[in-house]
Amino acid sequence: MKNLFLIAAFILSGTLLAQVEPTEVKKETEVKTVKTNHGDKVSKKSVKVVTKSTANVELDENDKDKIDQSRVESTAKVEKEVYVDNGDANGYNFLNKETFYVSEGGNYAFSPNKQGFGMTFTPENEESVAIGNSWVSSNEGYYIVDGETHAGIGHFNANGYFVVEYYNNDTKQVEVKVYKKN
Repeated sequence: MKNLFLIAAFILSGTLLAQVEPTEVKKETEVKTVKTNHGDKVSKKSVKVVTKSTANVELDENDKDKIDQSRVESTAKVEKEVYVDNGDANGYNFLNKETFYVSEGGNYAFSPNKQGFGMTFTPENEESVAIGNSWVSSNEGYYIVDGETHAGIGHFNANGYFVVEYYNNDTKQVEVKVYKKN
């Protein structure tokens, strides 16, 4: 009976683990140190930037029955955390975190601030452009979004996507814009 229970637990755990979508995670840490000579002493300050990129592994449907399948470029979520070491005994102090949503044509960045976060768009090989701001609303988990292309109400859904509902004056309908993360 004990062996039967162990076999059932093993099969169940293998089935649960097989249901996870394959993801690719890249993590890079870059540290820059600046030394300043003040005559009587030299001070040292360091900035550490930790960049983490996460993307789903997606395969080409045309290669479905092949052994060596081609990968399809998927949307990636990039998080960049900045830490500063002022040379004191506390080590690195957290300074800022930005989240980028990479999609066809460029990157969307969400930069936290005191009221919510700012939203910018960076087309490939171009300068970033501020496309909007968000503020925390009185309804928990919801944000008031004011952007160049749309203004509405936004929230993060169960998948971690930022969903904005807004009224489109051209189509005279309520539409939904989803910023996907992977």
